[in-house]
Amino acid sequence: MRNPLLNWLFYGHIWIALAALALSWQSTYLAGGQPSLGAIHFFVLAATLGVYTLHRLLSFHRAGGQPDGRRYRVVAKHPRLTLLVGCGSLVAATATILLIPLSQFWPVVFAVPFTYFYLIPIYPGGPRLRDFPYLKVIWVALAWTLMTHVFPTLPHHLGIEALIRFLFTLAIALLFDTRDVALDRRQLVKTLAANYPRLNRRLALSLLLGCALLSLYAYPGATGGKLALAYGTGIGFGAFVGPERGEDYYAVIINGLLLLPPLALTW
Repeated sequence: MRNPLLNWLFYGHIWIALAALALSWQSTYLAGGQPSLGAIHFFVLAATLGVYTLHRLLSFHRAGGQPDGRRYRVVAKHPRLTLLVGCGSLVAATATILLIPLSQFWPVVFAVPFTYFYLIPIYPGGPRLRDFPYLKVIWVALAWTLMTHVFPTLPHHLGIEALIRFLFTLAIALLFDTRDVALDRRQLVKTLAANYPRLNRRLALSLLLGCALLSLYAYPGATGGKLALAYGTGIGFGAFVGPERGEDYYAVIINGLLLLPPLALTW
């Protein structure tokens, strides 16, 4: 992927931030049927872009400044701009707080430890959250569920949709771990993708199937059918993950699966 704009879109975390925006919109739409975007959705967009960008910058420095694959090239070529984008996005997220009731933010408070300690040791010399065997994907799914569903839908969030969101983001995280096998092994991080690759893929695809079935149960009619089709499409693309797939497949397609359910609701 040589186009610098595409590199920033897919490897500069704009794509993943748009996915968070879309999923937060999906939750508020299903909760109240409101099709418009508001301050809550833009907070999720800016916060996601800021956190993911700064995480990548921190990972780059922790690796001694040696880029590992395409996902580090944006950071390697533009470290100052990366820092500006990360910090600027968090400032933008903070600016929207005045437009949102403070009582809405307790899920964000709970999500902060999952994001902060994911790459930073819990205590000096201690482990990071991602270092705990096989739990790396759980922290990711919990943070995404809190930020893209519980936070935007308070106080009337849908219980079954919270479960679907957790299972969906867990499935995507499991698929994504296939890309990170070499990196995780070097850092002594145990994952299903590294130690039990077949189980990892089967579990991810089963979770996507579960999301489709739960959506048919929770949302009768066209809404449930659209969501089920989106999750089912994810099964088709997820079945092809593996070590032979390049980074572009994960950055564009697997991350793009997060956008399918909200896009399906607009059809």
